[in-house]
Amino acid sequence: MFGRYKMHPNSGVNPPYAPAYPVEWECPLRTVEVVTRVDQSKVEKLLADTPFRLVNDRVAFRFMLSPGHTLAIHAGQMFDLMVTVAVRYEDLFTQTHIHMYCSDPMGIAAGRELFGYTKKDTHYAFEESPDHAVTGWVRRRGVQLVDYEFQPDPSAEIVRLVDGPEQPAGEIHVRRLPHPERLETAYADIVYRRTPLEYTPPLAGRARMVLHSSAFDPVADLEPEILGAHFMTSDVYGGGFEVEDRRLLKRLIP
Repeated sequence: MFGRYKMHPNSGVNPPYAPAYPVEWECPLRTVEVVTRVDQSKVEKLLADTPFRLVNDRVAFRFMLSPGHTLAIHAGQMFDLMVTVAVRYEDLFTQTHIHMYCSDPMGIAAGRELFGYTKKDTHYAFEESPDHAVTGWVRRRGVQLVDYEFQPDPSAEIVRLVDGPEQPAGEIHVRRLPHPERLETAYADIVYRRTPLEYTPPLAGRARMVLHSSAFDPVADLEPEILGAHFMTSDVYGGGFEVEDRRLLKRLIP
């Protein structure tokens, strides 16, 4: 069911105690990244209940297709939309996902339970042509959230999430468990991970992105201004204790 990976005793994710997903997984990755500018106060509001320090006013919309993802063998591929900002926490220069959508229930469960991701369920389209032009959409429970297009253009400027040669590495989130008896958090901690990635140099291009209003998924409320877009691939992407840096940094509650 998981390709060459399997469940491990004492992993904390074995049935019947929790959803069945293995610690290890792997896939290649194809990513359209649209870098935008957003009113910084909007992002700061979303991060208000975290100890993370926002680096700038840029937000990256990453449309990510994972062909052959070993958590989604049955579907042949997995899709994620990561809406990402650069942050600092203690000595880490990293990033966090303020919104996140995933096409596979196993990826959603693993992401939320292990790493505190904001993942929600989604349907998607990601159609790539031989020249790496991409068109697609993101829809959740019948409600359209995003329509997007990417067209390669060597004359376009490449804009990254931050200026300069050093880009934020890894991902950091506050992982929370709600209290079963009342409206409060029973447990919370800070989790960091850094998965292996070997992206190709970014292919410059131009993007069109239309965000649709939704009361349940307020991505359009960010009102982003597109600064640049590019396309990248990685044949190296995966998870597990032997290939990634995984840390529980701090317990917050209790």
